[in-house]
Amino acid sequence: MCSRNINGGLDNPLISLTNWSLEDFKQIMNEEVLNQIGYYYFCGNFGDPMLNNDLIDMCDYATKTAPNVGMSIHTNGGLRNHDWWRKLASVLPTKHTVVFALDGLADTHHLYRVNTDFNKIISNAKAFMEAGGIANWVFIRFKHNEHQVEEARQMAKDLGFNEFILKDSSRFMLEPKQKVVNRDNVVMHYVEPATDTPMKFIDRKTIDNFESILDNVTIDCAVLKHKEIYIDAHKNMFPCCHLGYVPYNEHAYQQTLGAMPIVNKLVKQHYDMVEKLGDTHLLNRSIKEIIDSEPYQTVWNEYWGDNKLIICARTCGVSKDIEFSRPRDQWKK
Repeated sequence: MCSRNINGGLDNPLISLTNWSLEDFKQIMNEEVLNQIGYYYFCGNFGDPMLNNDLIDMCDYATKTAPNVGMSIHTNGGLRNHDWWRKLASVLPTKHTVVFALDGLADTHHLYRVNTDFNKIISNAKAFMEAGGIANWVFIRFKHNEHQVEEARQMAKDLGFNEFILKDSSRFMLEPKQKVVNRDNVVMHYVEPATDTPMKFIDRKTIDNFESILDNVTIDCAVLKHKEIYIDAHKNMFPCCHLGYVPYNEHAYQQTLGAMPIVNKLVKQHYDMVEKLGDTHLLNRSIKEIIDSEPYQTVWNEYWGDNKLIICARTCGVSKDIEFSRPRDQWKK
């Protein structure tokens, strides 16, 4: 259900392979930036930070530059060897976490995290924690793994994870059943929501009435509260990861929803906003330049008001009639 691929098998044609270099990181996350922020985290919308061969050097540079700034890394944990994980632990600041995505146990984890190995992830996490690293276990609950939650929680405690965090997926849309295909586009199995999930998924009625729903939604922006920005793998800056999701997800929207008015409006809104913001590529302009610009400071008056962004309404919309999604902080510990 990640936009990097279609149904777990076929590559998304809108996403091209790219990578940050250490020099890119130093230019964008320079000393001025690092010493003004409270925390930063590596959490790819479409990729895994552990794939970057400069990650350890980036962390080492950032820790030496701003040792009191917090850092978090989100990963499926299936990459690298024990020596690499020990070295990572040695360069992280005191305030850090590495979040391992472990959605089940050995017999279920791979059903959602396609082609990852539960036992290797646990082995990597143990090497990291034994070297002084602080790790969290995040468990996305589905129908196929919900019976394992308490066993996984106890395992996390026994192994020394700092926290065990349980959450439900909000990525089911129209049909509460997601097929998983292989590279030949053959259906291997299906993924379904947990039987007692409190999530309210977007159904056909919601989509057909999206214009009237938007009229009654107030956008309570999480990024505004937390004062965050998001930078994607192509080094483009967006206010948040949800807005950064749109340009590479058009294909997935069309696959799921077809030629519906909501898709056309969602995509058009995004590109209109990007045009108004101007150049947000961080090898051309600094974070400070972009944030201080007149468009960045004012464009939201339009997109939270008369021309509400659909993606903002779904993620941070508040309405007495419908809950588009769940607040991102509602993770059950």
